[in-house]
Amino acid sequence: MFALSAALTVLLLLEVVPSALAALTRFGPGVERLDSLTRLGLRDGRNSWVVTGAGVLHTAATAAVLAGIWRPAYGVAGGAAETVYFCWVLLRQLRAGDRGRELFAYSLFASWALAVLVVCALRR
Repeated sequence: MFALSAALTVLLLLEVVPSALAALTRFGPGVERLDSLTRLGLRDGRNSWVVTGAGVLHTAATAAVLAGIWRPAYGVAGGAAETVYFCWVLLRQLRAGDRGRELFAYSLFASWALAVLVVCALRR
């Protein structure tokens, strides 16, 4: 179970770390990608707090997921935070009319976060 937890954590971190860095530094392409997914007007300067909030959430969740390899309770918390974030993005996409392939990436990320949550919960 430990090996599965570590493998799922690495997969999740491959997505979360670049997203966290992009949001924290307000890296242009990262902000544009988030804006294209959520349609919140981030490129126009509206709702700029979302970028900061996403960066802080991703960073805290990354630390928790990483600590969850050794302390499963932290993995549950980090996995839950990431699952909520990815599902929020998916809901924004659905509300904007996205369908099919457009939903694949964040569906995959949400499933990885949920898998981390479940495996860490089973290890507790």
